[in-house]
This record gives sequence, C-alpha cells and structure tokens, in this order.
Amino acid sequence: MDITQNLSISNIEELKILSDVRLIERRDLNPIYSKENLQVQLIIQGDLQGLINCHLCLDGFELSTSERNYIFPLFVETMNILIGKQISESSSLSQFKLTISPPKLSMVSRELNTTYKLGMQAYELEVDGLSFCVLTEYILKALN
Repeated sequence: MDITQNLSISNIEELKILSDVRLIERRDLNPIYSKENLQVQLIIQGDLQGLINCHLCLDGFELSTSERNYIFPLFVETMNILIGKQISESSSLSQFKLTISPPKLSMVSRELNTTYKLGMQAYELEVDGLSFCVLTEYILKALN
C-alpha cells in the first residue's frame, strides 16, 4: 500500500515553537517554485518505510552567517516537532509502530516545483519578523 495522499492529517494550523518562532499552515493553492532551499530529511522505519523531506525555501533571502546559524537549528527543531505531532495525532499513522531517524540536514538545494508534486504541504515559518516558505513531502510505503 502506498501512502501518498496529501497528509493534512491533523488540525495543526499553527505551532508556536518559541515566543518569536511559529509555523503556520498555508491554505493557498498557488504553485511554489524554489531553487534555493535547505532540506531536512527524516527516515521512517517499522510498519511503514520511507522518507519525509522538509524544505526551507530561501529564494530571495540574503542571510548573514549569524542569521543562518540562528534560523537553521530552529527550522530543524520545528520540523521535528511538526512531524512528531502529525504522526502521533494521525488516525491513519498512529496505529503503526514507527521509528523516526534523527533529522539529516542537507545544504544542497534541490529544485522544487509544487505544480508537479502531489502530497506536499506548505507552511510559513515565522522567525523574528521574517517569513519563510516550508514544504513537507511524505514518501511512505506500508510493508504489508
């Protein structure tokens, strides 16, 4: 069984991470195109196998080294919290025994175009007055 549906699997509309950091679900259906992005990948094992890819779109942003050193760890931790909440609150996924790997950060940008991708979720990560687009993609398969 492939689990490729768009995983709006809970009523997570907003996650407040810190007083100045929050993640808000995007409701617009406009296509998103990104050439400059940072990727965090989590590997799922157990009753389901697969990947969860999370992309922080940095197109149009000129960030200093100190800004990057501040924002990137917050992005990784936010994705950890989001994915954990989505899996634990999902009626379809919480029934499976799963192991989630620690997040693997990649600084190599991938070209992303949501026009050609199904099952991606879009969020806005707000950090200290800056707003970044975040895309998540679930690629999961059930073993039985």
